[in-house]
Amino acid sequence: MRCSKADVLRMFALFGLLLSFGLPVAVAQEEEESAETKQYREDYDRLQKALGVSDPLKRADVLYALVKDRPNSKVIDYAQGNYLLVLENLSKAEKYPQVITLAERFIKLRPKVGETYYFYGAALKNQQRYPEAISALAKCAMSKNSAARKAREFLEFVYRSQNSGSLIGLDKILKQAQTEMAQ
Repeated sequence: MRCSKADVLRMFALFGLLLSFGLPVAVAQEEEESAETKQYREDYDRLQKALGVSDPLKRADVLYALVKDRPNSKVIDYAQGNYLLVLENLSKAEKYPQVITLAERFIKLRPKVGETYYFYGAALKNQQRYPEAISALAKCAMSKNSAARKAREFLEFVYRSQNSGSLIGLDKILKQAQTEMAQ
């Protein structure tokens, strides 16, 4: 089958028409994807820079700023996990005033992160601020998180030490903590 010159010109015109309609859509999708990729790359680089900071308090500041500035980032869970690692390491080093300060700040920013309450409660207990420690540990125990079971055990230990070995009244504190965490 042979095509005439007119048929070839019509095919090129049709191809050009199809290309002109499809190309802008493809370019727009590519630009959108590259903006998302660019955002991820910026967040990832910022996170890596934070992890390179050797001073734990400064690292916590940088991680906090990332979580605050980019609450919907794809690296938010990783940044949050590293912030919690800073709290854990400061707790192990028995730097309780720093743990309290950092935990309070993070709780204000992300009040539903139960693990933060564990470190906060443990630091408060070590500062002999028992009612506040019990409240924080109850919040951790009543939220779904990896430290909930451990927090419950520690809460019972602290509560018993303050109430002549009894757990009477703990259920009321747990219900209050559950209500506060649900808000």
